[in-house]
Amino acid sequence: MRLVSVCVPLVIALPGSLCSQQPTDTAQSQSQPRFYIAGGFVLARFTRFPGPYASLGPSVGLSLQGGYTRQFGRLGLRLGLSYFERDREYGPSFLGSLYQVSTSRTVASNVDLTYDLTGSRIRPYLVGGLAPYWASVSTRYDSGTKVAQNHFGVALSPGLGLRVPVRKAEIFGEARVYLFSGHSYVFSPLTFGIRF
Repeated sequence: MRLVSVCVPLVIALPGSLCSQQPTDTAQSQSQPRFYIAGGFVLARFTRFPGPYASLGPSVGLSLQGGYTRQFGRLGLRLGLSYFERDREYGPSFLGSLYQVSTSRTVASNVDLTYDLTGSRIRPYLVGGLAPYWASVSTRYDSGTKVAQNHFGVALSPGLGLRVPVRKAEIFGEARVYLFSGHSYVFSPLTFGIRF
């Protein structure tokens, strides 16, 4: 009888005790708005120029991002701005005997959807959307000549990311590809940032 009187309270108390010991998922679904900032590197390359332009190859530049995000379960909405910049020097062997320096700057406005692949604390996710952009490319030759080109378009921007909760914030890493419509560039930024 004494054994029963000891076991019954334990059986009743044990499930509640175990539930209270489970770790809290700080990356849980939440609908309140959050902001994010991020920075990293971007790989830019020509893709659709024929002939000698194909020898331009890839170049590395700077990537900065920031904006607003809101989560609805596993689905997220993100609005933000992105800035890309890269410089590259070309020697006399490129299209003749002139030495040149090319600078490309791009500002994009991102409208993205994200989808969490798991509900765990560390969350891989898919991201994709549209990015209206303004691109400016200036080229300076050793002869003193300067050539500038500007254009507007809309890019597709699919990618993969990973979010990790840290107290009341989240840090994330993300790899994306910006496919620019009607232009010769493909940007592939690798960024790291924080949501707060």
